[in-house]
Amino acid sequence: MFVFVAAQFGYNSDAMTALPGESRYVTVGGVNTHYLVSGHGSPVVLIHGLGESVVTWRDNIGPLSQRHQVFALDLPGHGDSEKPDLSYDPDSMVYYLRGFLESLGIERPALIGHSMGGGLALMTALAHPDIVSRLLLVGSASLGREVDWGLRLASVKVLGELMTSRFVDNTGIMLRKAFSDQRFVTQELLTELKRTNRLPGARRAALKVIRNTVSILGVKSEFILYKRLAELEMPVLIAWGAEDRILPAKHAHRAGRADPRTDVHVFGSCGHLPHMERSEEFNALTLDFLSR
Repeated sequence: MFVFVAAQFGYNSDAMTALPGESRYVTVGGVNTHYLVSGHGSPVVLIHGLGESVVTWRDNIGPLSQRHQVFALDLPGHGDSEKPDLSYDPDSMVYYLRGFLESLGIERPALIGHSMGGGLALMTALAHPDIVSRLLLVGSASLGREVDWGLRLASVKVLGELMTSRFVDNTGIMLRKAFSDQRFVTQELLTELKRTNRLPGARRAALKVIRNTVSILGVKSEFILYKRLAELEMPVLIAWGAEDRILPAKHAHRAGRADPRTDVHVFGSCGHLPHMERSEEFNALTLDFLSR
């Protein structure tokens, strides 16, 4: 699915031109932030996961932008956004995301967050429910304690630095874990994510994100928020891959039981990235959710 992009444009500093939408930059809280924008209509903001970038939404932006104005951003420390030496704690990132929305004049968007981005979307909706119209959490963090052991070990000082060094193919290891169908682990995708994950400051940012929210025991208790879903008045949908090896699908079912108003959809034979691995079904599900 990524061969088309690589063949026509290649993966380099201009690679973002290969993605759907227009590539732009905006300064948010002093951070030069890269984002894509496409389409017209009610706004939708796509928030990627740890170690990812806007490239992971490349099969979703086009279909969603046929009915909505879609924004996909590279979070600080990720993709082609700036990677300053910040704290990268959850409260600061919620503040940053609100600043991104305000800087672009995005009013009451639907937030769609994957993994770490799902946790950020959820925390933003809880802190500022007036600025979010609806919430779609995809293989989301902050819904349970269990998490991949690689992330737990990376939370340990020195060990985390070794695991994320240039001598370890950490991006490849995590990407292979993330997909149920290994055909999606293309060389083109690996090359692009390795490019951005090796930019100055990227490793430091990733380790700070991990250590702020994860310990050797799993996700820190203060960031397990599934019981707080009942506080939200907006529509909420949780989408997950049944074979997710990063964050188990039981998190989705537990969240659904905690708040029966929350819709839960689990994709069979799918890993941690259902928006990539099952993109057509995911897009249809999302458009239906956004149109209700």
